[in-house]
Amino acid sequence: MNVRTSTAPKLLRPGGLREFVRLAAEATAVGIFASLALLVAALFIATAEAATPDAPSTGTLLLRAGDSSIPAPLVATDVRISVSGIVARTHVSQRFMNPGDDWREGVYVFPLPESSAVDHLQVRIGERRIDGQIRERAQARNAYEQAKQEGRKAALVEQERANLFTTSVAPIGPSEEIVVEIEYQQTLRYDSGLFSIRFPMAITPRYIAGSPGEQAPGGTGTAQDTDAVPDASRITPPVLHPDHGKVLPVTLRVDLDAGFALTSVRSRYHDVKIREGVDGRYAVELDGVVPADRDFELEWQPDVGRGPGAAVFTEARDGKTYALLMMLPDTGDVVQKRLRREVTYVIDTSGSMAGTSIVQAKAALLYALDRLAPGERFNIIEFNSRSRPLFDVPMPVDPATLGRARSFVTGLKADGGTEMRQALALALAPPRTEGFVRQVVFLTDGAVGNESELFSLIRERLDDRRLFTVGIGSAPNSHFMTKAAQFGRGTFTYIGDAREVQERMAALFRKLESPVLTDVAIDWPAGTDAWPKVIPDLYAGEPIVITAALGGVDRDVSLRARHGDKPWHATLPLAGNGTASGVGALWARAKIEALADAQIAGANADDVRAEIVRVALAHHLVSKHTSLVAVDVTPTTPAGVAAVKTAIPGNLPTGQEFEAIFRGLPQTATSASRDLLFAIVALLAALAVLGVTRGGVRPRIQA
Repeated sequence: MNVRTSTAPKLLRPGGLREFVRLAAEATAVGIFASLALLVAALFIATAEAATPDAPSTGTLLLRAGDSSIPAPLVATDVRISVSGIVARTHVSQRFMNPGDDWREGVYVFPLPESSAVDHLQVRIGERRIDGQIRERAQARNAYEQAKQEGRKAALVEQERANLFTTSVAPIGPSEEIVVEIEYQQTLRYDSGLFSIRFPMAITPRYIAGSPGEQAPGGTGTAQDTDAVPDASRITPPVLHPDHGKVLPVTLRVDLDAGFALTSVRSRYHDVKIREGVDGRYAVELDGVVPADRDFELEWQPDVGRGPGAAVFTEARDGKTYALLMMLPDTGDVVQKRLRREVTYVIDTSGSMAGTSIVQAKAALLYALDRLAPGERFNIIEFNSRSRPLFDVPMPVDPATLGRARSFVTGLKADGGTEMRQALALALAPPRTEGFVRQVVFLTDGAVGNESELFSLIRERLDDRRLFTVGIGSAPNSHFMTKAAQFGRGTFTYIGDAREVQERMAALFRKLESPVLTDVAIDWPAGTDAWPKVIPDLYAGEPIVITAALGGVDRDVSLRARHGDKPWHATLPLAGNGTASGVGALWARAKIEALADAQIAGANADDVRAEIVRVALAHHLVSKHTSLVAVDVTPTTPAGVAAVKTAIPGNLPTGQEFEAIFRGLPQTATSASRDLLFAIVALLAALAVLGVTRGGVRPRIQA
C-alpha cells in the first residue's frame, strides 16, 4: 500500500466538479451563518451595553440593560472654597442618588487640583455620619470590599493621578441618597500680579498608549489596561454623548479673604454673583447650577502697592512647626538685551483638540510666530497618531521661513490619537547651538495616560533647554502640564477660551524674553526639611513658594540667586508671622510629590513607597499608596442581594467634539459584550478554517 499526497487541482481529477459545487454550497452556508451571527452580536451590543446611556427625558440618566432601561445613580456636587491669604480649604459634597429599584454601587472618577492635599472623608446617610480613616491602599480597598459583601454602607476615596480620584460608594438602596464629603488644602497660584484658584470639573478623555495587557481590568473605565498605562481602566470613565444632555450638576461658592485690598475679582469661564463684605472680604457664587463640563477659575488682583511682597504662614502640630513661604522677588527695573532664542513649538492636533481647542492652539501659535525676531531660530512639530516637523532642523527667522510656518499652522486639523512621546523626542533631539537659549513651547490638552513615561523622557533629554507648557481647552490635564513644566525647568500657562489667547500668550512671552533668577538657593535653620529641595529658575512675575518642617524659628531665612550676571539676595524673618491651619498637610503633600518625582529619576520604588506611606499616614492624606475609607457597622442590604457596580458617566468638556475624540482613541473597550463578539468571530473563523480544511488539499490513500 502506497501513501502519497495528490497535488493536482481537484477540478482536473474525477469528481472534481461535483466536489467544487459541494464546497461552494458549504462556503455559502458558512457565510450566511456568519452574517446572521454577526448581526445578532451587533444587536446584542446595541441593547446590552451597560455603560451606554439612554437619552434622558425626565432628568434621569438611564442605562441600557438587556431590553429595558434602568435609572443610573446620579451625582450632584456642591463645592465650598474658603480662601485665607495664600491658602485655600475646599469642601466637596458628592450627593449619590439611586432613582432605580436595584441596589447599586456607584463608581465616580473625578478631577481635583493637582496640588490638593486630600485629608478628610465623611459619609452622611440621613442624620448619621461616618468618618473616614486613612489606610494603606490595599487595606482600605479590602475593608471596603468586605463591608460591601456584608451589606454595610461604605465609601472609598482613591488617588489615580495627582489630579484624578475615584469615589466608590455602596450599597445605595432603591431611591436612597448618600452624601460623600471630601476636604482638601491647596496653595493659590500667583502669576504676573494675579492670584487665582482653579477647581476642575471635567475630564478630557485620555489617549491610552501601549499594547493591551492580559490581566483583567482593574477599573470600570472604557479603556483596557496596557503595558504603557497599566491602570488605564481606572482613568477612563465613560463619557455621556452630548446629544443626551448634561449630567453632574454643580453648585459652588468661594469665600475670599485675601488679607489685602483688591482692585478686581473675576471668574474666567462661568457667570458668578460677587458680593463684597466687611474688611475687604468677598463672597463669589456660581449664578445658578451648572453642569460639570469645564473648569472653574477665579482670579483677583491686589491693589497696587498693597499686595504682599512676601508672606510666611506657620502651623504648630505634633511638636513640629511647619511653614509656608511665598516671596515675589523684586528683580528691579534692570533692562537687559533680549535673549537670542532657538524655539521649538510643539502643537497637539489629536482628536481631543478638535473643536474650539484647535482654534485656540492655532491662534496661540500664530501669535508666537509674530513674536519671533531676526537672528532667532525656530521649528514647529505637530503630532497626533504620528509626528510631523515643519523643518528637519530649527531654521533662522526670515520672511520665507515665517511664511511657510504660517501656512503650515493655518492648514492644521485635529484628528487621530495622542502619541506624544515621538513629538517630545523630536523636540528634544537637536544638538546644542552656541549662542542660543533653547526653549520648547508645548501646546496641548495633555489628554494622555502615560504621564510618568513622558516625564522620564523630559528629564533624560532636556539638556540645557527649558520646556514651557500651554494648557489648551476647557479641561486640560493640569497634572501633566505642571509636572512637565517642572521637569522642563519652565512654566505652564492655561488658555481656556479663544478670547484670552493674546493676553495669556503675551504673559508667557514676557517670561520667555525676560531675565530670570537662576541658581536659587535658600538657607534655612539647621534641621529644616523643606520642599522642593531644588528651586527652579524663576521668570518675571513668578513667586518662590516653599513648604518646610522647621528646625527652628529663631533666625531669618536667607535667599540667594543670580539676576542676569549679578548676585541677588533677600532675607525673611520666620518669627512673628501669621498662622494658618493645614500648612503641615501642604508640606506633607509637597514631600510626597517630591518622593514620587525621585522614583521617576531612578530612586528605589520600594523605598519610595514606604516613605510615601509613612508621611501620608502621619498626616492623614490620600496618596498613590494610601486611601480614605469609611465603613458603617450596621448591614442595610437585604440578605442575598448584591449591589450592582455602575460606572457613573461624565460630561464631555465644553468645546470638544465627541466623534473626533473617540475616533482617535485606541479601541480597547473592556465591555463583556465586545468580548462576546470577539468570541463569536473566533468561532466563525474556526468554522471557516474547518470548511477550508474539508475542501482543501488532503492526503489521499491509494491501494
